[in-house]
Amino acid sequence: MAESHGDGVSVPMVSRRHGVPTNRIYAWRGDARFQPVASDDPGFISVEISGGDHDAAAVQPAAQPTSIPTSSVRIEITLENGRKLSVSDGIDAGFVLELARGLAACSLFLRMRRSGLRLA
Repeated sequence: MAESHGDGVSVPMVSRRHGVPTNRIYAWRGDARFQPVASDDPGFISVEISGGDHDAAAVQPAAQPTSIPTSSVRIEITLENGRKLSVSDGIDAGFVLELARGLAACSLFLRMRRSGLRLA
């Protein structure tokens, strides 16, 4: 899809190059699955501590848990392509949703590749 957004490149040009109907490319361009994923992670910033007497050894990272709790309850989700996603009951629902969306988008991408369409 990035190819259809390039400078000096039109959707009809991409359509002819890959043998895909123009309206299909416009539909894909409007599909949220082909849009960049916004990150809530702000990244790293530089921090400088000034003034006072600071002991660098006093700043310690949080201790890692010694064991990961396990659950005997499993939830099985069947995706639209028939594949099954099995998760524990304690997993964050938002994470499962993002994972399922990513797997669905990957499946769609692979089907497009098999049909001969290549994304730039």
